Amino acid sequence: MPELLFELGCEELPAGSVQAAAEQLLEGVLQRLRDAGVGFGQSRAEFTPRRLVVSVQELEDTQPDQEKVQRGPSVSAAYGPEGQPSKALEGFCRSQGIDPSRVTVEDDYVWSHSVVPGKKTLDLLVDILPAAVSDVHFPKTMRWGSGTFRFARPIRWILAVFGGTLVPVTIGGVTAGTTSRGHRFLAPTEFEAKTFEALNKGLRDHYVSLSFASRVDSIERALASLTGSADHPRELIEENANLTEWPEGLVGSYNDGFLELPDPVLVTVMAKHERFFPVRDPSGRVASQFVSIRNGGQVDAVREGNSWVLNARLNDARFFFEEDRKHSLSEFLARTSGMQFQEKLGSVRDRADRLAALACEVAVWSGANEQESEYAEQAGLYAKADLSSGLVSELDELQGVIGGEYARRDGFADPVCWSIATHYDLGRNQKVECVGARTAVRLVMADQLDKLAGFMGIGFAPSGSSDPFGLRRAVTLLIEASWLWPNRLGPYSSVFHRALDLYKGQGVDLNAEKAVATLREVFRSRYESLVEARFDIIDAACLGGDDLTDPQGVRFRSEAMALAAADSGFVQTATRPANIVAAALKKGIEFDQVDVSPETLQSSEGVALWTIVQRQGPIASQAAQAGQVAELIASLKPLCVSIDEFFDSTMVMVDDEKVRNARLHMLSRVDGIFRLAGDFSKIVIDG
Repeated sequence: MPELLFELGCEELPAGSVQAAAEQLLEGVLQRLRDAGVGFGQSRAEFTPRRLVVSVQELEDTQPDQEKVQRGPSVSAAYGPEGQPSKALEGFCRSQGIDPSRVTVEDDYVWSHSVVPGKKTLDLLVDILPAAVSDVHFPKTMRWGSGTFRFARPIRWILAVFGGTLVPVTIGGVTAGTTSRGHRFLAPTEFEAKTFEALNKGLRDHYVSLSFASRVDSIERALASLTGSADHPRELIEENANLTEWPEGLVGSYNDGFLELPDPVLVTVMAKHERFFPVRDPSGRVASQFVSIRNGGQVDAVREGNSWVLNARLNDARFFFEEDRKHSLSEFLARTSGMQFQEKLGSVRDRADRLAALACEVAVWSGANEQESEYAEQAGLYAKADLSSGLVSELDELQGVIGGEYARRDGFADPVCWSIATHYDLGRNQKVECVGARTAVRLVMADQLDKLAGFMGIGFAPSGSSDPFGLRRAVTLLIEASWLWPNRLGPYSSVFHRALDLYKGQGVDLNAEKAVATLREVFRSRYESLVEARFDIIDAACLGGDDLTDPQGVRFRSEAMALAAADSGFVQTATRPANIVAAALKKGIEFDQVDVSPETLQSSEGVALWTIVQRQGPIASQAAQAGQVAELIASLKPLCVSIDEFFDSTMVMVDDEKVRNARLHMLSRVDGIFRLAGDFSKIVIDG
């Protein structure tokens, strides 16, 4: 069967969008082939900065014939008094290309049935390819020349071949051919290709590595050779792979005088602004060399140009750094009085006071001693001070990092410096084993809680794909911080209320009730993305209320529910007490303050159940508190036989209120024990 080969050649596409564009283009072609009923085999999408390539193997030559069924006029309108075809029927038949004698009658209407011959796949592709290209989405698009077609960058050539035959398409004013082009600088000549294998080989012969994985591998090998280290940011490697078609590593150097700048400044200027990789000396300190990934060009000219632009960038950074050295972190903190956090939520300086108090509150809540609580308070106070520094105004990627450097320069304790430097990046504190990491994670929690309390309190909430203030991200950070904490924390609700109170203490009017409700909703929605479990299991783990703000509890219950769900009989028995208790509560029956005893239960099966409840309840509670999933489920299963025997022999809703309420109270206690693992009624049982 024939192959479709499609290459869209462009000016250099945005590095952050090229991979997604190739995947969208492939899916656009495949979906339209499916819609047309054309079968196909394996497919692939490849990309470089200058081209998007789609290959689809084993396409059928022709679209299958399709039966066309069309409803015509009603029977009464289709035939005259003598049964002869009416003008309406004749007109309908002409439009369908059939004789009136071939229509059928069903449900008081006439119907035509005809077979539409399938089109040749080559003819279908003439429409499919331009439509698939038009559907590729980019954050920004442009027009060029006098045309109206929009794309991320101008299209320069198109290769479109089906089974060795040209697909005659025109897109963006460019007509397709059977030739591709090599590397812009190293081998810009055209060459013919009618299969993916031929294209891939031809591109390699013309200094283009079509495979993204191959380009990444080339960069990694070059970095390992030139820097002596394999420890480089994956994101930066992939960005360079999306900026080059034939990546080659090149060592350059910059002025030694810039080594007086802190390492984070040097690394940020290299990586964020120039996409360069630092070289470190044997001690681990950044050296006055760097590695760039070139995409052609004369080696000495590229090296000289890279060095010149990096020296210029570092010179700007040094100017701001030297200006900042004239001021203490406390002076930068004072300057934040003139910086607005949010129109209704005060200044950044106001926020610093809230963060100091809230970080201390979080520290106490998470079990800190007096010393660690003081560290958290100081870190919270100075966490945002560097926002008023000159270096952060020039390099905003250094927020926090520079604050940590300036705090160390001013003699702050190491845990405070570390937490200020890393509170924007939870990934740097994945092991909460030392004071600095604990202080940093507490600061992360306080930072997000303050943000959520403020924005949710004035009415902001994520909606659909809109979340301009990153509130979902803030909740995600709270969930991840809770999950990496080694000890039991409980719900965030208490410290969230403290965050609301701190705003109130500054005279900010917030809707606390609305903020709490919104917080719970966002927590609930984030679990669906972060917890690896079936939807019904997540639903069962999210008990509602303040429990929704307890990430550790939700994860524990999701694991317990996943284990319990494997035993459908166990799940069915566990839901029986919950169902009858819920029905009683719905009727307004109160049974909380009730004595449960053999005299009030008046049921031997009830007494047996109550006895095992009193025995297993503490065991289950202890297992839940210790986070022992298997032990919790094991402690619940002995209840099942007694539950079934009780329901099989005993009526709960009897006329005697004293007996009824005792039985309901017992069942409520049983349900409470089961809810240590989750809401069993939410589990979906197959069949």
